[in-house]
Amino acid sequence: MSVLIEAFKAIREKHLEAKKIVEEATAHAEKLRNEAEQKASRVYEEAYKTTLSRAEQTAIDLRRKAAKDGKHDLEKFLSNAKNEAKAIEAKARRNFRKAVDSVLDLILQ
Repeated sequence: MSVLIEAFKAIREKHLEAKKIVEEATAHAEKLRNEAEQKASRVYEEAYKTTLSRAEQTAIDLRRKAAKDGKHDLEKFLSNAKNEAKAIEAKARRNFRKAVDSVLDLILQ
């Protein structure tokens, strides 16, 4: 009977050892999971900040390009308007004498 008791004691001891190993493994796995979650969170934050920074820079670049293009278009428009004004003025000078003669004819009739 003492052999049987010794066998039960050995089984119990091995069971306690196994339980301790499982508990340690569970704690270690939990620690690894927490570390992985923290690392994933940091990586996500870094990726988010990088993406946001790139988006902000792209927006700044697009605003600058739009302003530059708008300025260029405005300068082109103003140049065309000046050229048209000069052309109208030149026509007006050429036709001034005719206009004066026409007005005088109307008045004198």
